[in-house]
Amino acid sequence: MKKILLLTSRNNLKNKNCIKITNYLNKKSINYQHIDINIDIDEFKNIKYNTNSLILSFGGDGTALKAMKLGWKYKLDVLSFGPGRVGYLVRSLNEFNNLIDQWVRGKYTFVKRFPIIQNEDLDLPSFNEVVIIKNSPTRLLDLSILTYDQKVDFRADGIIISTSLGSTAYNYSAGGPIVHNDIDSIIITPISPFTKFPRSIVVSRDTKLDITIKKNQNFAIQFDGSVEVEECINKNLTYKYGLSKKAIKIIGDDNNLKLDKFLNQILR
Repeated sequence: MKKILLLTSRNNLKNKNCIKITNYLNKKSINYQHIDINIDIDEFKNIKYNTNSLILSFGGDGTALKAMKLGWKYKLDVLSFGPGRVGYLVRSLNEFNNLIDQWVRGKYTFVKRFPIIQNEDLDLPSFNEVVIIKNSPTRLLDLSILTYDQKVDFRADGIIISTSLGSTAYNYSAGGPIVHNDIDSIIITPISPFTKFPRSIVVSRDTKLDITIKKNQNFAIQFDGSVEVEECINKNLTYKYGLSKKAIKIIGDDNNLKLDKFLNQILR
């Protein structure tokens, strides 16, 4: 039996656009259950769902990322809509009825999203970016990158390892390029580099990166904005990164970068 897991905040349930969503689901007699946005990833296993369930998120890009992480861990498809504000990971509600009808019929298109994985740990997918950043306000990080048997040493406040999907997020704020969603690639962007270093390097999806943080440094590693690693080390430490071969499916065939929304927002 098909079921929709509506991921959003309790406050959003009162939003007029969210009410349109639930009214349509009721009209079509589609079974759905509200899942609070603050649910812990591991707590989700207590929710009643099956392989025919769909995670439907309503909110901003943060909510969409949470839906993608849940979809990744529990092998469920994802569909995300926004309340009307600018969002780069969410769709317009004008498409809702049509996409839901396609999903109910089992005749729908989808795009795949491949996250960045650290040390082959599939429990920590990053659909936007991994950020290695200093914890000491006055000290730069001494880092090195090894890829294709070539090594580069540099000093910076940190480094961003971004997917194409995340190129308009922290990567862009740090001076990195906008890369179309349809191009599966890895973008390497330093944060305030002290040594001479290209603003960014874009490499292919098959590239493997070894990032080494030199000893006696205090740093944190963020996965899509959440700090998962904090270290103060007395030895060199190396982390391995690459795009996963496993993907999640996002319902719909729109792979548009939404450049108009993005540029109109930042050029105001």
